Amino acid sequence: MPRLRVIVPLLTISGVLAWALSDDGQGIRRAASSLGLLLQFAGPPIPASSAALSEHDLEELNAMSPQDQATRLLEKAINNYRGAGTEIAKRLDSWTGAIHPTPELERLTNTAYFSSDLRVRTLALELWLVRDNIRKSPEAADELIRDAGLTDGRQYFRLSTLGILGNRGVEPDRVFNTLLSFVHDSAGGARNAAINGLGLLGTENTITPLLEVLRWDSSFDLRERAACNLADSGMLSRGLRQKAVPELIRFAQDETLDATTRKWVFQALREIAQQNLPDDASAWVRWYRSRPAQ
Repeated sequence: MPRLRVIVPLLTISGVLAWALSDDGQGIRRAASSLGLLLQFAGPPIPASSAALSEHDLEELNAMSPQDQATRLLEKAINNYRGAGTEIAKRLDSWTGAIHPTPELERLTNTAYFSSDLRVRTLALELWLVRDNIRKSPEAADELIRDAGLTDGRQYFRLSTLGILGNRGVEPDRVFNTLLSFVHDSAGGARNAAINGLGLLGTENTITPLLEVLRWDSSFDLRERAACNLADSGMLSRGLRQKAVPELIRFAQDETLDATTRKWVFQALREIAQQNLPDDASAWVRWYRSRPAQ
C-alpha cells in the first residue's frame, strides 16, 4: 500500500509530462498551467493567503524577544498583513530600550520607509525612535533642538530625529522652525540634515522650503535631494505633493534654470502628477490649465 501511494503520483506526473511534450510545446504551457506553475509576472495581485495575522502568528510572537517581534511584525506590515501595524502600535512602549540596530532591522526599516503606503513608512519612523531609545515627548524635542547646532558628527541624526518627532505629533511647529533655520546654513552638511528632517516631518509647510532648495541651493546634490523629497521620498502625502506642481511648472518655464535641475523638475512633475508628458514646459502648462476644476 505505501508503494502504491508513491507510484500513483509519479504515474500521474509522467502522464502530464508526456502530454506536455506533445503538440510542439503547446502542451508544456497547458501542463504547467494545470500544475499551477505558470503564473504570469504582470497583472493584478493573486492572493496566496488571507493576508492577516493568524492566531498561530500571535502565539509565536508572544514567545519571541522584543527584537524578533519587531522584525517579524514589520516584515508582515511591509507585506500588507492586516493587523500587523496595530500589533506594532500595541508593543512599541514595551520595545523602547529593548531593541537595538541589526542588519536585518535596518534592512526592514529602510524597506518600510520606501513603501508606497504612508502607514508603512510611519512604522519605520516609530521603530527608528524605539531603536534609538527616543521618547515621543516635548523633553526629547527640547534636547535635540538645544544641541541642533553642534558640529560633533551627530547633527544629521539630531535634525533627522527632530523631523521624525514632529511627524509623530511632538512639537511640529518648533521642529519646523528649527529645521528651517538650518536650510540656508553656510555648511552643506547642516543643509543636508535639514532637508532630510523636512522630508521626515512631511507637513504642508515643508513644501515651500524644499522648493526653494531645489531652485536656489548651490549644491546640485542637495537640489536633487529636495526634488526627491517633493516627488517621492519622505512623509508628504500624495495630496500634499500635488500642491508643489504649480511652482514646479514655473521652474520649468524659467529659462535661467540649468539643464540638470530642469531635468529633476520634469521628473518630479511626472512622478507627482502621474502624467507621461515630455520635458516641455508648454506641454505642462497646457495640461495644468486643462485639468478639471479642483
